[in-house]
Amino acid sequence: MGTFYSDDKIQEAIAALEDHTPGIWERMKKMASAPDDPHDKEQEAELGAIVRVLTIVLPRVSFVAQAEDKNEARARLSIDVGNTVRAAIAPAKDVPKPRP
Repeated sequence: MGTFYSDDKIQEAIAALEDHTPGIWERMKKMASAPDDPHDKEQEAELGAIVRVLTIVLPRVSFVAQAEDKNEARARLSIDVGNTVRAAIAPAKDVPKPRP
């Protein structure tokens, strides 16, 4: 799944996110499923909370903390986590909604 990191490393990062903020994975999937624009105030607050958690946790993940270029490692992990979120919601988006 990952472009830069193995699935095991991505799962380690997701587990660290969940340890820090239980339920963050579901919140990330919910936000990724929401229409892009316009965000209401509640969605903006939720997005801000997710970004804060990512900013706090991802630099602390062992393989990022030990990387020679920590900023690049964190950025690449962010991309991989984002790809994983999108992949997790893709099946739900592909299912056609029944018409009333």
